[in-house]
Amino acid sequence: MEIVQIVWLVLVVAFVVLEASTATLVSIWFCGGAAAALVVSLIWPSAIAAQVVVFLVVSAALLAGLRPAAKKLMGGRRRVATNADANIGKVAQVVVEIQPGRPGRVKLGGLEWAARSDAVLQVGAWCKVLAIEGVKLVVEPAAQGA
Repeated sequence: MEIVQIVWLVLVVAFVVLEASTATLVSIWFCGGAAAALVVSLIWPSAIAAQVVVFLVVSAALLAGLRPAAKKLMGGRRRVATNADANIGKVAQVVVEIQPGRPGRVKLGGLEWAARSDAVLQVGAWCKVLAIEGVKLVVEPAAQGA
């Protein structure tokens, strides 16, 4: 076995190990390219430029052709709600008046949050959490205790 074949074999193994450790569909495509280049190196050991071209072309083809299908098959990685994201849709009570362009504060689950709204919300008013931008809640008026 020549050195170029050993290099391609090591790359195949390295890409497999990398993909197994991350499982993010990033390096598996390069594993296929390295395997194809290894086959070319077994046929033409001195054609290193051809091996590199085969590696690049096969890797790109696998990435472009199979990645979308593989992601769909894996169901894609859905975003997991964090503790803060779990507050979206909940109702909070205003503790410092909120005006458009001037944030106030709301109390949600026993904690105070900075909040902004396109509507004026007086102290004691109820509001619904629409989104979270950084550490600030985006709220809208809500029925009392809704």
